[in-house]
Amino acid sequence: QPMVAEVNEFEQFDLVATQILNTFEPLIQQLIARRDALLRKLQDMKDDYLRKESTRKAAREELLATQLHLQELSLKVNENKQYHQQATDIYKERIQQLETPTKLPLPFFSCLTLNQLTTGIAEFGEVKECKLDYSLKKQPVLAVGKEGSANNELDCPAGLALDEVNQLIYIVDWKNSRIQVVSFEGKFLKRFGQDILKEPWGIAVTADNVFVTDLYLHALLQFKRNDCELVR
Repeated sequence: QPMVAEVNEFEQFDLVATQILNTFEPLIQQLIARRDALLRKLQDMKDDYLRKESTRKAAREELLATQLHLQELSLKVNENKQYHQQATDIYKERIQQLETPTKLPLPFFSCLTLNQLTTGIAEFGEVKECKLDYSLKKQPVLAVGKEGSANNELDCPAGLALDEVNQLIYIVDWKNSRIQVVSFEGKFLKRFGQDILKEPWGIAVTADNVFVTDLYLHALLQFKRNDCELVR
């Protein structure tokens, strides 16, 4: 009888335990499901944080690169300002030199043949530190033109080139924006470039071409020597 009583008691305990498990099993399953959902949410939050951190890092690197680029641009701007100021100062100095009156009658051109250049300077004045002393005691060999804009008239002549073969003198008529050609005797022959040139400055003559530099156009222009047509 004691054995039977124990068996019955055990069966009752197992029944109660089974009832308890059946009662709490749905709650346990709910807790497990909630735990899994929280773990997934936590993992998503972690992944989102890593993505945002990667984006922030890329943004910081891009910002740093932009700042470095802006610093380089600022340095270049300052260099360009300095270069522009230097170029402006040189340009103003040249203009002032051209507009400053000298002791020579203006416009003045001492036109010499190439064979006379060595001794010609000594005839006009003394050379001191590669600069011509304009306190002249002798009259020039040849004076061409006078101030004005008509043929054989000049306004701030800036340079010349000699063609000894054809005995021609090419004169850069700067403010009139043209090139004038005269003979060695000073006779006007032709002019060209007035519709193209703005501020002609330097000139060189070859057998077939005339090359002219222009300050305003920042260019070297090529003309045919015979008909003075623009080549490029």
